[in-house]
Amino acid sequence: MRVLSISRVGLMRAVGVLCLAGALLLGVHRALSEDIFRVKGSVYDDNRDVFVYVNNVHLEKDLGERLTLSLQQETDAVSSASIGCTVCHPDGGSATHIGWNVGGSYSLDPETNTTVGVSYFGSTEQDYLGNTVSFSAAREFAERNTTLAATYSFSYDNPHPHGWEAFADDYAFQGGSIVRRGGSGAPAKKFDQDVKFQFDGSLIGERVTDETKTSHRGGLSWTQVLDQKTIAQVNVDATRVSGFQSNAYHIVPVAGATYLETHPDARTRRAGVFQLNRALDARTFLKGSYRLYSDTWGITSHTGNGSLGRYFAGKSLLLEAGYRHYTQSAADFHRVDYEAPQAYMTNDDRLGAFQSGAFRAKAVYELGSPSALSMLQHLHVDAAYERYVAENDYQYNLLQLGVSGSF
Repeated sequence: MRVLSISRVGLMRAVGVLCLAGALLLGVHRALSEDIFRVKGSVYDDNRDVFVYVNNVHLEKDLGERLTLSLQQETDAVSSASIGCTVCHPDGGSATHIGWNVGGSYSLDPETNTTVGVSYFGSTEQDYLGNTVSFSAAREFAERNTTLAATYSFSYDNPHPHGWEAFADDYAFQGGSIVRRGGSGAPAKKFDQDVKFQFDGSLIGERVTDETKTSHRGGLSWTQVLDQKTIAQVNVDATRVSGFQSNAYHIVPVAGATYLETHPDARTRRAGVFQLNRALDARTFLKGSYRLYSDTWGITSHTGNGSLGRYFAGKSLLLEAGYRHYTQSAADFHRVDYEAPQAYMTNDDRLGAFQSGAFRAKAVYELGSPSALSMLQHLHVDAAYERYVAENDYQYNLLQLGVSGSF
């Protein structure tokens, strides 16, 4: 496992978030009486030398009987052999991602539990800015045995690829290949600042300077209580994405030369999910789901989920284990290598055909209301582990630890 190298700014932001959470939880608990908090930390490590630490803080505040406000902040600190592009960052480095979500929900009719909600999500990275506004509505019917919900979100993202200036100083194209500069024989030409750059008269690719991406997503869900032990849910959603969707750092081999990856500027995604939860007895339950996905790039995927859970120690301890299987077809324009330049090109294995499996286990323990922390109620601690393996030689381990409760 690599030693995590977090930038000073990223570390200060992460510590600041935790300090803010501590102040909210310990210093102003009177103002947040009987409200909800969740704090979670995650560690991710894969076989491609990527190591990620994530901390997440979530707070909810009831303002009267009908209005609830929520605040969530997440910080990701990433250490990698290459952040985005090996040639742009040959010695690896670190990156920090900051995300925050502010939202609220309002009960229009408590008798039918009719609610509407709105939220804003923003995120910032060294080379990417994201903004999403979401709206939701839900209503219960048939003596609260049926719930219908609808969602809509709009996203506006602005990627800012970085590292090309350093890339131009240290690397050049020779004989259709990217080579490190050095010695008297190294070419002196640097890449210009235009949208397109060339070397030796051959178009190498496009340098993204100020591209944007927009997304419209709509979804519907139906939740039904089938009997005293069984709940079913059906979800459908569609997303229309327009704008820049390539990886600005990803290079593609083409007949001995090297080009930048190019994706279509439009993509429509469609997905449907069916989920069934069944209680086997007072302490044991089963969960199962199936998801079908397709898009206009030619990808079709199938995801199957299953898990078994059981309560112990008077339902103070929950243990749950499950498995997820995933399979997908390749995008129409995906190739390992290209014989000639195409309008759209990628060899990203995430857009290729592959199968994967993930085993996960979770434990949740209820502490109740510890006497040492009298202002906290319904305190829970939880831990989860996931092991993922794909046939494209990609593997990762994910460990999560958290604490939640109310005031």
